[in-house]
Amino acid sequence: MLTLLVGAIAAILGVAVGVWVTRRRLSTTVEEFNTMVDSLQRRVDRERRLVGDVSHELRTPLTTLITSVGVLNRHSGELPERSRRALEFVSVELEHLRHILDDMLELARVEAGVHRGDTEPLCAAELLTHMLADRGYAPDLLTAREEIIISGRKLELERAIGNLLDNADRHGGGVVAVTAVRAGAEVVITVDDAGPGVPVAERERIFERFATVRNARRAASGTGIGLALVAETVAAHRGRVECDETPSGGARFTIRLPSATR
Repeated sequence: MLTLLVGAIAAILGVAVGVWVTRRRLSTTVEEFNTMVDSLQRRVDRERRLVGDVSHELRTPLTTLITSVGVLNRHSGELPERSRRALEFVSVELEHLRHILDDMLELARVEAGVHRGDTEPLCAAELLTHMLADRGYAPDLLTAREEIIISGRKLELERAIGNLLDNADRHGGGVVAVTAVRAGAEVVITVDDAGPGVPVAERERIFERFATVRNARRAASGTGIGLALVAETVAAHRGRVECDETPSGGARFTIRLPSATR
């Protein structure tokens, strides 16, 4: 009997020690994991600040260059043909660089949670109508109903949707249709283009920063920032963006946002 009692006590002590050791190891592992996560977060934050700081510092010399080239463009008729072509090339590249820096600054703001204004009820049809008109698109490209309302920051959503329109123009053969419909508790905005589409394997990666698509769609002029900014902006509005295919084989970019009321 005594032997059984001693054995039971030893077993209980063994279990207790085992539990204590396990908890100790688990606690150490959790602490190490938390330390690793904190270190990773600090690194990510530093990289985001660096992107924003570098982009901001480059804006001043770039603005000076754009102003100087603008002066030259006003007198381009006085230049020889070869010089005019060189000036046109420089003008296009400077505008492209300005667009990259603007996207990088905006992306840094969105990731840091620094937003442009407060959210407000927005009519999707009005928002899209004005955007298409400002860019010279035909009004019949849009299919939308006036009562579709979303809640968002107008400037940020305009930039995100504008990037989809620009992407279609640069890499997708142009915009062929824009729609806004209500689907349950969501508002679904789509932008269709006439290009070769995006391969299935690339449809998620295309929203990563500096991603390139392994087909003719992403030309050398692509920034690799625009679609990443779209994804971050939509996520900040509690939505998501997807890439799919149109019935004719082009690319369809779909933004899904929570529906709202006025």
